[in-house]
Amino acid sequence: MPNSHTDTPPIRWLFGRSELRRRAVQYWVRDTAKGLLMTAFYLGLKALPIDACSAVGAMMAKNASRRYAGLDARARENFKRIRPDQADASSVDAAMSRLWRSVARTKAELSVIDRLWWAGRITVEGVEHLDAARAANRPILGVVLHLGNWEAMGAVCLAIGYPVAALYTPEPNRFEDRFKAMMHERHGAVLIPPGPRAMRAAVHILRKRTGQFGIFVDEVFGGRQSAPAFGRPLRAEGNIAFAARLAWLTKADVIPAYCLRIGDQARFKITFRPPVELVRDGGRDSALLTNIGRINAVIESIVFAHLDQWGSLFYRPLDG
Repeated sequence: MPNSHTDTPPIRWLFGRSELRRRAVQYWVRDTAKGLLMTAFYLGLKALPIDACSAVGAMMAKNASRRYAGLDARARENFKRIRPDQADASSVDAAMSRLWRSVARTKAELSVIDRLWWAGRITVEGVEHLDAARAANRPILGVVLHLGNWEAMGAVCLAIGYPVAALYTPEPNRFEDRFKAMMHERHGAVLIPPGPRAMRAAVHILRKRTGQFGIFVDEVFGGRQSAPAFGRPLRAEGNIAFAARLAWLTKADVIPAYCLRIGDQARFKITFRPPVELVRDGGRDSALLTNIGRINAVIESIVFAHLDQWGSLFYRPLDG
């Protein structure tokens, strides 16, 4: 499991200078208390039937817009900017209600993620695109979105015979990070933390190991989100650029993949789209922005149509 918490403050810092004490209290006291509560929460949900577990998540969403007023305000403004045709108050309120309920359900459903497929809660469309790539001996690079219950993607890929490695963003709290990583690794996922060695590891996996790799291309890093662009200038940065470079290096089929929640319940549809047509000739740098644009065009249309299920709407910077 990736270790994202290597900067462990010594316990003696609890009795040190103010800045050292602040870091030690955060790590040893606050993070520990929060992490233990999270662990108990997830383990308790794990014992529930699927519908009951998901319903707990929906209940959590009831006051979420007030508890997380800053996130709610940002999501509302982003929604209005992306969907000006639905910017009236009633449409925005309804969309935010659906979004909060879906995201809260997703958080709770992590505890039962390994039961959803076998309980018949997930249908899959587009597996033929994966099969065609495998038959042609081409690597598969999934460009994935934070839609529906995105946490289910790894478990479903394993169930249909396509276990994946994935670029993985560690959680700030080490306890939640370990729990989520454990759940994903149980489904055969190889988790690659971001960093200077991520590209080398991804190339190795695509060329020599599983032949499948997944990247969430709508991640927010350092306060910026590179995709979907929604009218902003395309930049050769972020996960979408990582995907375009990786596809160039490995000649992988770039297959958009996403999950949608069916109604206000724990039922889902996962879709694999046809491979994005990329420029394969010429130099890598000259083709990079073109390929980023082609990937962006596909994922942007998907997110636009399902904005009320897009978890990244809360974190998309208003000006970034």
